[in-house]
Amino acid sequence: MERLYVTLRDMAMRYDFRPGERINEQALGREFGVSRAPLREALNRLVAEGWLNFVMNKGFYRKGISVDEVLDLYQVRIALERRAVLLAVQKASDAEIQSVHEYWSSVMSNSNSMTAADFLAADEEFHRRMVSLAKNKELSAYLEITARRIHSARSIELEQTDWNAKAFDAHYDVLKYMRQRELQKALDCITDHIDMSLNRAVHITKEMVAKFFLTDGVSAQSNPSSKPKL
Repeated sequence: MERLYVTLRDMAMRYDFRPGERINEQALGREFGVSRAPLREALNRLVAEGWLNFVMNKGFYRKGISVDEVLDLYQVRIALERRAVLLAVQKASDAEIQSVHEYWSSVMSNSNSMTAADFLAADEEFHRRMVSLAKNKELSAYLEITARRIHSARSIELEQTDWNAKAFDAHYDVLKYMRQRELQKALDCITDHIDMSLNRAVHITKEMVAKFFLTDGVSAQSNPSSKPKL
């Protein structure tokens, strides 16, 4: 059951299901060799996490792309990571903060051979480790869901190499301020870091809206309530 959920979530994350597209439950059941009950359980879980919409008597649809939703998700991300930084300054030891610093240093030492996808995975892991310094499992879980929901925009965002250099340096800065217990500087640093990402993500999301709306208009029209929105 968990494997099915992860597979379907990854398909939604990659937009294998097009925005506004109705999910063909019978086809998925045949493809994965599962009955309707576990398939519906996995799909309902994706509805709860914000990947899909469910329309009574019609079925499940891939949620449309919305700039407003991306803005909202980034605001949630900022709030969660700021709280994580505050708790980490209070709870994390110097050695624990240093271990995250060493992880990022190992990433950067191999950066010349890394693809954009590699960088995205490494960046997400950095934020996962940084937030774990707060020692709050629920906070980490909510951030994980938020990170997945903005994954597609970020995968394009990280192809912007000029942005990368500035953003990746900020990782070192926030850890430095956390280790020095300079809370306000650490909070300002993480906020500015994510705000820069937000601005790129909004621009990219608008491009994605145009791409899917122009090339996949038929799918969007099948569920008018899920059309991409600017």
